[in-house]
Amino acid sequence: PTVTVQSSGSTGAPKIMHVEKERMRASARMTVSFLGLRRGDTALLCMPLRYIGAKMVVVRALEAGLDLWCEEPSGHALRGLAEAPRFLAMTPAQVFSALESEEETALLKETAHLILGGSAVTGALARTLRDFPNNVWSTYGMTETLSHIALRRVSGPEASEWYTPFAGV
Repeated sequence: PTVTVQSSGSTGAPKIMHVEKERMRASARMTVSFLGLRRGDTALLCMPLRYIGAKMVVVRALEAGLDLWCEEPSGHALRGLAEAPRFLAMTPAQVFSALESEEETALLKETAHLILGGSAVTGALARTLRDFPNNVWSTYGMTETLSHIALRRVSGPEASEWYTPFAGV
């Protein structure tokens, strides 16, 4: 009924916790619904599974019946992909590295839903992503919350400097 996770240690010593799988599933369903993801949509797992953000990519894929692609976690996890996934979760550092490549930048722009988490999105990165044609979100959450508790739209005319509490739909 539970999964063991470890906090990142960004606000103190890393902690081991046991989280309820059903709470992870509920969080995943809210995100899937909010983003409008459907069975058969593609999702890319490119973060280390020791972090809650990566674990939640897997749970979202299982809950929604997404076609989960797995790539070795790196700054260039998109390198060599023939097409963009519909859903992608990355750290800001991974996105920054991907932006160094025209091929990877094109894939980022073709991804329907890109969520960024694990650290703050800098002003420079937000300015770069503001003109992206897809849905780019900065997420805020902690291991203890299992996923994001607030989202900030980074791209498009609805881009904001402010996070909005995430309550699904």
